[in-house]
Amino acid sequence: MHTPFDGSQPLFRIGLSPLGDTPWLEQDERLPVYLAEKARLFAETRGTVWGAEPGSEAAQTEAHDLIRTLLGLPPETPAEPSLLAAARLVAEDLAILQKSPEGWRLTAGAICFPSSWLIAEKLGKALHEVHAPVPDFSEGTRNAAVIERIFDNLRPDEPVIRWNWSLYGNDTLHHPHVAPPQRFGNGPDADSVFIRVERQTLRKLPDSGAVLFSIGIQLTPLDALATHPDGKIWLRELIFQVENLTPLQLEYKGLSFECNRLLNRLITLRDAL
Repeated sequence: MHTPFDGSQPLFRIGLSPLGDTPWLEQDERLPVYLAEKARLFAETRGTVWGAEPGSEAAQTEAHDLIRTLLGLPPETPAEPSLLAAARLVAEDLAILQKSPEGWRLTAGAICFPSSWLIAEKLGKALHEVHAPVPDFSEGTRNAAVIERIFDNLRPDEPVIRWNWSLYGNDTLHHPHVAPPQRFGNGPDADSVFIRVERQTLRKLPDSGAVLFSIGIQLTPLDALATHPDGKIWLRELIFQVENLTPLQLEYKGLSFECNRLLNRLITLRDAL
């Protein structure tokens, strides 16, 4: 279980670190479920989970070939867009970003498991536009400038990783839309709470110079923390972090309406341990 909510990865920080010896893409027991859901989405609603701009083809092919090599698969020329074919092989969502006069732009994406966004809304946008809804990450902010420099300075032999997490009211993988204000049921305390962790990596592609962005999703029911030896510590950290979110950050995370009910649930669970 990945636990960036334990206080080690504060929200609304860039928080990149070298991947080192950690596997770039994860292959575990969840893989068949994730691949089956991707296949369903590509077949039934491809327009909501896939998009690519002209000029991204070479970077897509490079990403596809890299992933096939990583998985020990022979070379192949797919009959569909290369990044989409690559996304069928791994649990992670995949996106391509390319340098342009406007900065780094999102030029292709197979985004089956988004956390409240759609590839069609972001495709073709510069990073500062992609991040515009995130507090302190829009155009002109220090964070936006730092991210541009990070992308400029990425090296092919040094992929990096960062984490994000949110609290949702279900364990649905495909979550393109913003959850309703009352996302945790109707009781006095929040119920049906799931911790949605995003394992994000950035990898510079040496030939095209593009950046391959991967997003792996882990869904953990809040109640699972109650059975873990470190559960009380994690709950204490969760409470601290939720209590210290600013109004804008609460709004972005969809917790403005539910904050008190959520805190009641977290505190009750912590005190029971």
